[in-house]
Parts: sequence; C-alpha cells; structure tokens
Amino acid sequence: MNNNLFCQNPWNCLELNNDGKCFFCNPCFSNFNMIGNIFEDDIDEIWNGVKAQEFRKDVLAKKYSYCNYDNCNGIKSEKILFEGVIAPYPEYINIGYDYTCAQRCIICRDEYKALPPEECKRWEDKLETHILPITSKAKYMFVNCRGEFFDSKHTQKMVAAILNNNPNIKVDFISNGIKCNEENLIKHNLLDRLFKVHISLHAATRRTYKRIFRTDKFDVVMKNVKYISELKRSGKINDFEIMFVITADNYRDMPAFVKLAEKLDARAAFSACIGGYADYIMNREDYAVFYQNHHKYNDFVKMMKNPIFNSPHCWLPDYLRKLEPVTIKQYFNNKLRYFARKKLKMKIEQTKDNIKIFSHDTYK
Repeated sequence: MNNNLFCQNPWNCLELNNDGKCFFCNPCFSNFNMIGNIFEDDIDEIWNGVKAQEFRKDVLAKKYSYCNYDNCNGIKSEKILFEGVIAPYPEYINIGYDYTCAQRCIICRDEYKALPPEECKRWEDKLETHILPITSKAKYMFVNCRGEFFDSKHTQKMVAAILNNNPNIKVDFISNGIKCNEENLIKHNLLDRLFKVHISLHAATRRTYKRIFRTDKFDVVMKNVKYISELKRSGKINDFEIMFVITADNYRDMPAFVKLAEKLDARAAFSACIGGYADYIMNREDYAVFYQNHHKYNDFVKMMKNPIFNSPHCWLPDYLRKLEPVTIKQYFNNKLRYFARKKLKMKIEQTKDNIKIFSHDTYK
C-alpha cells in the first residue's frame, strides 16, 4: 500500500448516513468505522469525540487502519493541511441518509423505497440541534447519495432549510437525471448554488439503460444530461460527472460511456463498489464481472486494455486496470459453475473472493 499521501477527509468532511450513523467519508472507504450517531450523540461529540480523534491520529501516523485506503477515490495530498486531532466544523457535508427514490434501478434495489414518515420526523427533529449547526459554516453540501432528491419531499425540506441558513453554501448534487432539468433546479433554488453535478447513468445505450433502470426514460435523461453539459461549458458549474457502477449487465457499454463523457465534456466515473438494497448484489458470481470467479471475468479484463480508458475524461480505479486474466482451467471452471447454476438449477455455494476490491455486503 502506498500510504505516502494524506487524506484530508477526517478534518473537513462529514457524511450523515443510514440510521443516523456518521462517517468521515463513504462507509465503503472508511470500512464502516463510524464516528458517532446523530440520534444518540451530541454533534460536538460526533465531530471531535474519542472516535474522531483516534481516526485522525491514525491518519497522521499514516497507518490508515480504519480505511480502505488502496481503493479510495478521495482526494489526497503530499502534505497534511491540518494539525492536531481536534478540528473546526467541516467544510463538506454529505446528506446521504434518505434512500427515497421512485425508480428501482438494479444497482440499488429490487423494489421502490421511501424513507418512512417516522424516520423523516426523527431527522427533522435534529434539524435545529444538529444539522443546521454543523452546516452553518460549511462550504459544500453533497445531496443525496442514497436516493433521489426530486422524489423526496423530506430531503427537499431539509436542504431548503440548510440553504436558507447558509446562503454561501454550494451544492454537490447527484441525481438519476430523470427530473434533473432547468425547471426543477430553479424550483428548488439549486441552479445558482451548484458547483458539481453527478448523474447516475450506468449505461451508454438505450438497451442497456432499460436493463439497468427497468424503465425506458433514456431520451429524457439524455436531454437533461445535455442540459447539464451546457451548464458546465458555460462555466455555471465547476464539474460534471456521469457515473457508472460496473456489473455483468452493463460492462460492455464502458468504452461507449467514455466516448459519451468526451462528447458531454464530462468525466466518466467507473466504480466496482456495488452495495445497496437489492439481494442480487450478494450474488457475486452472476453480477460482479470484475470478480475472478465470474464466468465473463476474462472478457472484462481484456476489455480493460482498451486505450479509450486512458482518456482524460475517464476515471477508472487503478485496481481494475491491474487485473490479470485467470488460467484457462479456472476460466472453464467458471463457465461450468455458471452453467450448473443457471441451466441445471444446481445449488452451488459461491467461491471465496481471491482479489481484494470492496466489501460487497449490503450496508445496513
């Protein structure tokens, strides 16, 4: 592990996540080491408590024992920009707990999900005591990495309160793109607050899009994506990213996805960190094509050699670039196991991972 670079997140980032759990970054990258719970702890105890201080001490020592450092795509620097284990309130807040969405994209879930009213109330009850104080001087807010902002009146209410309380905060915004148009951005007072937009697209063609999202709204999304691209070209937003979570159902779209990003003046951001609500995610040998025991693994590795992935518009984790094909024997074993499970309906236990990528377990 090359741990010569310092991660800045423990000093300037806070993610509000499921069940009130708080992290310095995406739980996948911090190995689910939470620093507190918004429903149980005072906000100062969360941000500068024992767990937070121990985490920062560990980073200062370059141990990264709390982190998934090798696979992290966070920003790191050669010099630590902070001193000590006590920090002022963070500059970057991730409002990432509301999984409400009117879609059922197979990346995330098998059925429609919405945050229950009682959970909405729990968070709203913490607005004055926890949310507004911790965001009062923040420079950036990320909305919403677990669900769809335009489908959740609760998140819309919370974000409106934060924007009203902190007129200077900028919004790092993620959406599936279906309702992310000029009318809705203006309606929710976001258009002039945006500094970065991410669209979870996961496909470059209508055929793949329909398979991933289980709906045919490809033309609507493409229209909205082109609008966001125009915002980027005109300098109204700083950054634009189209996101692609790799599965066996969409990986063949990856080269075309990079070309789409080039056309849009966006960044194609690929990830193998799949985890959410759908049970199929646990079935690695069917869906995790980057997994060495997947029956299409060698085909995936071969595709990774495509020079299109060297494009400046492409972000691809280094560990995916370094994957090597399995032996002919293992390749045929993978094919045989797949045939036995799918065609013969045999119950075969999944083999153990023999490469280190991410935890594929569903986060609860």
